[in-house]
Amino acid sequence: MDLQQLRVFREAAKSGGFTRAGAELRLSQSTVSLHIKRLEEELGCLLFLRARKRVYLNDAGRQLLEHSERIFSALRDAEMAVGELAKQQRGVIRLGSGATTLTYLLPRILGAQQKRHPEIELVVTTGSSEMLALAVHQQKLDMAVVMQPVDPSLAVEWLPLFREELVFILNAGHAIAEKRFLVAEDVREVPFISFHQGSAMRTHVDRELEALQIVPRITMEFENIEAIKAMVRSGLGAAILPACSVQGNQSAIRAMRFRDHPMGRDLLLALPRSSSIPRPIANFANRLAKGLTGKNIQQLREVSRDEGLRR
Repeated sequence: MDLQQLRVFREAAKSGGFTRAGAELRLSQSTVSLHIKRLEEELGCLLFLRARKRVYLNDAGRQLLEHSERIFSALRDAEMAVGELAKQQRGVIRLGSGATTLTYLLPRILGAQQKRHPEIELVVTTGSSEMLALAVHQQKLDMAVVMQPVDPSLAVEWLPLFREELVFILNAGHAIAEKRFLVAEDVREVPFISFHQGSAMRTHVDRELEALQIVPRITMEFENIEAIKAMVRSGLGAAILPACSVQGNQSAIRAMRFRDHPMGRDLLLALPRSSSIPRPIANFANRLAKGLTGKNIQQLREVSRDEGLRR
Protein backbone atom coordinates (compact mmCIF):
# COMPACT_ATOMS: atom_id res chain seq x y z
CA MET A 1 0.00 0.00 0.00
CA ASP A 2 1.39 3.44 -0.92
CA LEU A 3 0.16 7.03 -0.60
CA GLN A 4 -0.85 7.33 -4.25
CA GLN A 5 -3.09 4.29 -3.92
CA LEU A 6 -4.65 5.81 -0.82
CA ARG A 7 -5.21 9.16 -2.57
CA VAL A 8 -6.95 7.43 -5.47
CA PHE A 9 -9.02 5.28 -3.09
CA ARG A 10 -10.08 8.30 -1.01
CA GLU A 11 -11.10 10.32 -4.08
CA ALA A 12 -13.07 7.40 -5.53
CA ALA A 13 -14.84 6.96 -2.19
CA LYS A 14 -15.75 10.65 -1.99
CA SER A 15 -16.81 11.08 -5.60
CA GLY A 16 -18.62 7.75 -5.88
CA GLY A 17 -17.03 6.77 -9.18
CA PHE A 18 -13.71 5.93 -10.80
CA THR A 19 -14.26 8.26 -13.75
CA ARG A 20 -15.03 11.23 -11.51
CA ALA A 21 -12.02 10.39 -9.30
CA GLY A 22 -9.82 10.27 -12.38
CA ALA A 23 -11.02 13.67 -13.55
CA GLU A 24 -10.28 15.19 -10.13
CA LEU A 25 -6.81 13.60 -9.94
CA ARG A 26 -6.09 14.04 -13.67
CA LEU A 27 -5.76 10.31 -14.19
CA SER A 28 -7.47 8.06 -16.70
CA GLN A 29 -10.32 5.86 -15.56
CA SER A 30 -8.24 2.76 -16.31
CA THR A 31 -5.37 4.05 -14.11
CA VAL A 32 -7.78 4.62 -11.22
CA SER A 33 -9.20 1.12 -11.66
CA LEU A 34 -5.67 -0.33 -11.68
CA HIS A 35 -4.74 1.45 -8.43
CA ILE A 36 -7.90 0.25 -6.72
CA LYS A 37 -7.39 -3.31 -7.98
CA ARG A 38 -3.81 -3.45 -6.69
CA LEU A 39 -4.88 -1.99 -3.33
CA GLU A 40 -7.62 -4.61 -2.96
CA GLU A 41 -5.15 -7.34 -3.89
CA GLU A 42 -2.65 -6.15 -1.28
CA LEU A 43 -5.33 -5.99 1.41
CA GLY A 44 -6.92 -9.24 0.35
CA CYS A 45 -10.47 -7.91 0.23
CA LEU A 46 -12.82 -5.81 -1.86
CA LEU A 47 -13.33 -2.20 -0.84
CA PHE A 48 -16.21 -1.17 -3.11
CA LEU A 49 -19.58 -2.46 -4.19
CA ARG A 50 -19.99 -1.83 -7.93
CA ALA A 51 -23.43 -0.80 -9.18
CA ARG A 52 -23.81 0.45 -12.77
CA LYS A 53 -21.82 3.70 -13.07
CA ARG A 54 -21.33 4.24 -9.34
CA VAL A 55 -19.29 2.59 -6.62
CA TYR A 56 -20.12 2.36 -2.92
CA LEU A 57 -17.88 1.57 0.03
CA ASN A 58 -18.42 -1.71 1.82
CA ASP A 59 -17.53 -2.23 5.50
CA ALA A 60 -13.83 -2.76 4.73
CA GLY A 61 -13.82 0.35 2.54
CA ARG A 62 -15.40 2.48 5.25
CA GLN A 63 -12.77 1.29 7.74
CA LEU A 64 -9.97 2.11 5.34
CA LEU A 65 -11.43 5.56 4.60
CA GLU A 66 -11.41 6.46 8.31
CA HIS A 67 -7.77 5.43 8.62
CA SER A 68 -6.77 7.18 5.40
CA GLU A 69 -8.30 10.47 6.63
CA ARG A 70 -6.16 10.24 9.77
CA ILE A 71 -3.08 9.43 7.67
CA PHE A 72 -3.55 12.46 5.41
CA SER A 73 -4.33 14.69 8.38
CA ALA A 74 -1.06 13.61 9.99
CA LEU A 75 0.73 14.33 6.71
CA ARG A 76 -0.68 17.87 6.62
CA ASP A 77 0.43 18.44 10.21
CA ALA A 78 3.93 17.20 9.34
CA GLU A 79 4.12 19.47 6.28
CA MET A 80 3.03 22.50 8.34
CA ALA A 81 5.52 21.74 11.12
CA VAL A 82 8.41 21.38 8.69
CA GLY A 83 7.24 24.49 6.84
CA GLU A 84 7.26 26.52 10.06
CA LEU A 85 10.80 25.36 10.78
CA ALA A 86 11.83 26.42 7.30
CA LYS A 87 10.23 29.84 7.79
CA GLN A 88 12.33 30.37 10.90
CA GLN A 89 15.42 30.31 8.73
CA ARG A 90 14.33 33.32 6.68
CA GLY A 91 11.57 35.86 6.28
CA VAL A 92 10.50 39.30 7.42
CA ILE A 93 8.92 40.56 10.65
CA ARG A 94 7.14 43.92 10.36
CA LEU A 95 6.97 45.85 13.63
CA GLY A 96 5.29 49.19 14.30
CA SER A 97 6.09 51.50 17.20
CA GLY A 98 5.79 55.09 18.28
CA ALA A 99 9.04 57.01 17.98
CA THR A 100 9.46 57.41 21.75
CA THR A 101 8.99 53.72 22.50
CA LEU A 102 11.30 52.78 19.65
CA THR A 103 14.03 55.19 20.73
CA TYR A 104 14.07 54.53 24.46
CA LEU A 105 12.58 51.07 25.11
CA LEU A 106 13.15 48.83 22.10
CA PRO A 107 16.81 49.03 20.96
CA ARG A 108 18.03 46.32 23.38
CA ILE A 109 15.20 43.96 22.43
CA LEU A 110 15.63 44.53 18.69
CA GLY A 111 19.39 44.11 18.97
CA ALA A 112 18.99 40.78 20.76
CA GLN A 113 16.52 39.59 18.10
CA GLN A 114 18.91 40.50 15.28
CA LYS A 115 21.81 38.77 17.01
CA ARG A 116 19.78 35.63 17.63
CA HIS A 117 18.15 35.48 14.18
CA PRO A 118 20.29 37.41 11.67
CA GLU A 119 18.56 35.52 8.85
CA ILE A 120 15.20 37.18 9.67
CA GLU A 121 14.82 40.73 8.41
CA LEU A 122 13.28 43.08 10.97
CA VAL A 123 11.42 46.00 9.36
CA VAL A 124 10.37 48.74 11.80
CA THR A 125 7.81 51.46 11.04
CA THR A 126 7.13 54.48 13.24
CA GLY A 127 3.96 56.50 13.30
CA SER A 128 0.93 57.46 15.36
CA SER A 129 -0.86 54.81 17.37
CA GLU A 130 -3.92 55.19 15.14
CA MET A 131 -1.89 54.63 11.96
CA LEU A 132 -0.02 51.63 13.39
CA ALA A 133 -3.18 49.95 14.72
CA LEU A 134 -4.86 50.34 11.33
CA ALA A 135 -1.78 48.82 9.64
CA VAL A 136 -2.03 45.75 11.92
CA HIS A 137 -5.75 45.51 11.08
CA GLN A 138 -4.90 45.65 7.36
CA GLN A 139 -2.10 43.08 7.87
CA LYS A 140 0.52 45.56 6.67
CA LEU A 141 2.25 45.10 10.05
CA ASP A 142 2.69 41.88 12.03
CA MET A 143 2.48 43.67 15.39
CA ALA A 144 2.75 47.13 16.90
CA VAL A 145 3.32 48.81 20.25
CA VAL A 146 0.60 51.47 20.62
CA MET A 147 -1.02 53.52 23.34
CA GLN A 148 -4.61 53.75 24.44
CA PRO A 149 -7.27 54.67 23.47
CA VAL A 150 -7.84 52.08 20.74
CA ASP A 151 -10.50 51.42 18.12
CA PRO A 152 -12.41 48.26 19.20
CA SER A 153 -13.84 47.80 15.69
CA LEU A 154 -10.44 46.81 14.27
CA ALA A 155 -9.59 43.12 13.80
CA VAL A 156 -6.79 43.49 16.33
CA GLU A 157 -5.99 41.73 19.60
CA TRP A 158 -5.00 44.30 22.25
CA LEU A 159 -2.67 42.99 24.97
CA PRO A 160 -1.77 45.24 27.94
CA LEU A 161 1.98 45.83 28.30
CA PHE A 162 2.44 48.34 31.12
CA ARG A 163 1.60 51.83 32.31
CA GLU A 164 4.41 54.19 31.39
CA GLU A 165 4.99 57.16 33.69
CA LEU A 166 4.69 60.67 32.27
CA VAL A 167 6.55 63.59 33.83
CA PHE A 168 6.41 67.39 33.61
CA ILE A 169 9.71 68.74 32.30
CA LEU A 170 11.13 72.25 32.20
CA ASN A 171 14.48 74.00 32.11
CA ALA A 172 16.54 73.23 35.23
CA GLY A 173 17.07 76.96 35.80
CA HIS A 174 13.36 77.77 36.00
CA ALA A 175 12.09 79.36 39.22
CA ILE A 176 9.89 76.36 40.13
CA ALA A 177 12.50 73.71 39.26
CA GLU A 178 13.65 73.46 42.88
CA LYS A 179 10.23 72.38 44.13
CA ARG A 180 9.93 68.75 45.23
CA PHE A 181 6.39 68.38 43.87
CA LEU A 182 4.19 70.59 41.72
CA VAL A 183 0.62 71.74 42.11
CA ALA A 184 -1.53 73.08 39.31
CA GLU A 185 -1.08 76.68 40.41
CA ASP A 186 2.70 76.43 39.85
CA VAL A 187 2.41 75.92 36.10
CA ARG A 188 -0.67 77.83 34.96
CA GLU A 189 1.40 80.64 33.44
CA VAL A 190 4.18 78.44 32.01
CA PRO A 191 4.12 78.20 28.18
CA PHE A 192 3.65 74.65 26.91
CA ILE A 193 5.42 72.80 24.12
CA SER A 194 3.21 69.97 22.95
CA PHE A 195 2.65 67.33 20.30
CA HIS A 196 0.64 68.02 17.16
CA GLN A 197 -3.10 68.46 17.55
CA GLY A 198 -5.01 65.23 16.88
CA SER A 199 -2.22 62.82 17.81
CA ALA A 200 -2.93 60.22 20.49
CA MET A 201 -0.17 61.64 22.70
CA ARG A 202 -1.53 65.20 22.42
CA THR A 203 -5.04 63.99 23.27
CA HIS A 204 -3.73 62.12 26.28
CA VAL A 205 -1.63 65.04 27.56
CA ASP A 206 -4.61 67.38 27.16
CA ARG A 207 -6.69 65.01 29.30
CA GLU A 208 -4.02 64.94 32.01
CA LEU A 209 -3.95 68.75 32.08
CA GLU A 210 -7.75 68.91 32.08
CA ALA A 211 -7.78 66.63 35.13
CA LEU A 212 -5.50 69.15 36.84
CA GLN A 213 -7.82 71.97 35.72
CA ILE A 214 -5.02 73.51 33.68
CA VAL A 215 -5.74 75.23 30.37
CA PRO A 216 -2.31 75.14 28.70
CA ARG A 217 -0.91 78.10 26.77
CA ILE A 218 0.62 76.13 23.91
CA THR A 219 3.29 78.10 22.08
CA MET A 220 4.92 75.33 20.01
CA GLU A 221 3.87 71.99 18.52
CA PHE A 222 6.20 69.21 17.39
CA GLU A 223 5.96 65.53 16.51
CA ASN A 224 9.60 64.81 17.35
CA ILE A 225 10.26 64.27 21.04
CA GLU A 226 13.91 65.34 20.76
CA ALA A 227 12.79 68.66 19.26
CA ILE A 228 10.46 69.18 22.23
CA LYS A 229 13.31 68.45 24.64
CA ALA A 230 15.60 70.85 22.78
CA MET A 231 13.06 73.66 23.18
CA VAL A 232 12.61 72.89 26.88
CA ARG A 233 16.39 72.76 27.31
CA SER A 234 16.58 76.26 25.80
CA GLY A 235 14.06 77.58 28.33
CA LEU A 236 11.28 78.18 25.79
CA GLY A 237 8.58 76.28 27.68
CA ALA A 238 7.56 73.14 29.53
CA ALA A 239 6.25 69.79 28.30
CA ILE A 240 4.81 66.49 29.46
CA LEU A 241 6.81 63.50 28.19
CA PRO A 242 7.35 59.81 28.97
CA ALA A 243 9.79 59.47 31.87
CA CYS A 244 12.00 57.11 29.86
CA SER A 245 12.80 59.93 27.44
CA VAL A 246 14.46 62.11 30.11
CA GLN A 247 16.49 59.51 31.98
CA GLY A 248 20.27 59.62 32.05
CA ASN A 249 22.37 62.73 31.55
CA GLN A 250 19.76 65.51 31.22
CA SER A 251 21.47 68.25 33.27
CA ALA A 252 19.59 71.12 31.61
CA ILE A 253 16.17 69.51 32.09
CA ARG A 254 14.31 68.93 35.33
CA ALA A 255 11.67 66.16 35.41
CA MET A 256 8.96 66.82 37.99
CA ARG A 257 5.75 65.23 39.26
CA PHE A 258 2.46 66.68 40.44
CA ARG A 259 1.46 66.13 44.04
CA ASP A 260 -1.46 63.67 44.29
CA HIS A 261 -1.76 63.32 40.51
CA PRO A 262 0.52 60.64 39.02
CA MET A 263 0.49 60.79 35.22
CA GLY A 264 0.92 57.89 32.82
CA ARG A 265 -0.09 56.29 29.55
CA ASP A 266 -1.04 52.67 28.89
CA LEU A 267 0.98 50.85 26.23
CA LEU A 268 -0.51 47.89 24.38
CA LEU A 269 0.77 45.23 22.03
CA ALA A 270 -1.42 45.04 18.93
CA LEU A 271 -1.52 41.66 17.16
CA PRO A 272 -3.69 40.45 14.26
CA ARG A 273 -6.83 38.76 15.53
CA SER A 274 -5.94 35.39 14.05
CA SER A 275 -5.81 31.83 15.37
CA SER A 276 -2.72 31.14 13.27
CA ILE A 277 0.33 33.41 13.53
CA PRO A 278 3.56 32.18 11.89
CA ARG A 279 5.93 30.80 14.48
CA PRO A 280 8.80 33.27 13.90
CA ILE A 281 6.39 36.18 14.45
CA ALA A 282 4.86 34.52 17.53
CA ASN A 283 8.33 33.87 18.94
CA PHE A 284 9.38 37.48 18.43
CA ALA A 285 6.11 38.74 19.96
CA ASN A 286 6.93 36.65 23.05
CA ARG A 287 10.45 38.09 23.24
CA LEU A 288 9.12 41.62 22.82
CA ALA A 289 6.52 41.11 25.56
CA LYS A 290 9.10 39.49 27.85
CA GLY A 291 11.59 42.28 27.27
CA LEU A 292 9.05 44.99 28.10
CA THR A 293 7.03 43.34 30.87
CA GLY A 294 8.66 40.09 31.99
CA LYS A 295 5.54 38.25 30.81
CA ASN A 296 4.96 36.18 27.67
CA ILE A 297 1.99 36.53 25.32
CA GLN A 298 -0.08 33.87 27.08
CA GLN A 299 0.41 35.59 30.43
CA LEU A 300 -0.58 38.93 28.91
CA ARG A 301 -3.75 37.31 27.56
CA GLU A 302 -4.56 36.07 31.05
CA VAL A 303 -4.02 39.57 32.45
CA SER A 304 -6.31 40.96 29.74
CA ARG A 305 -9.02 38.42 30.55
CA ASP A 306 -8.74 39.18 34.28
CA GLU A 307 -9.05 42.91 33.64
CA GLY A 308 -12.08 42.28 31.43
CA LEU A 309 -13.75 40.29 34.19
CA ARG A 310 -13.05 43.01 36.76
CA ARG A 311 -14.67 45.60 34.49
